[in-house]
Amino acid sequence: MIGKLLFGGRGWNDMKGALDAGAVRQRVIASNIANAATPGYQAQEVAFEDVLSGEKGNLALAQTRPGHLGGSVAPSPLPVVRPRGGEVPPGSINDVVIEQEMNEMVQNTIHFQAVSQLLANRYKGIRDAIRPGA
Repeated sequence: MIGKLLFGGRGWNDMKGALDAGAVRQRVIASNIANAATPGYQAQEVAFEDVLSGEKGNLALAQTRPGHLGGSVAPSPLPVVRPRGGEVPPGSINDVVIEQEMNEMVQNTIHFQAVSQLLANRYKGIRDAIRPGA
């Protein structure tokens, strides 16, 4: 009961989903970079934000106790890996653009670190509430 109260809210699930999506995105970017010299390779991308925004209007609401407003914590949607669908530049063997991949890797790293820090701060807040001065 207490575990669900402390760690079962929508914010926790959103942060977990963001970290999961960031990990998947990092693997996809690494795969794109690794296959930059593979003829005919089609670059992939992670569609998490698109899926998440599409799900926001479809969340099921349930009343947990009489007198409470309806609402339940729904799990975050899973990230979807799909072909990027970019054009192959003239003279190239595939549609991977190293500069674009490196830019996306830096952005993903910064986002992942920010979400990780938010999550660490939440855990620290719980720890401090349990053990003041720790």
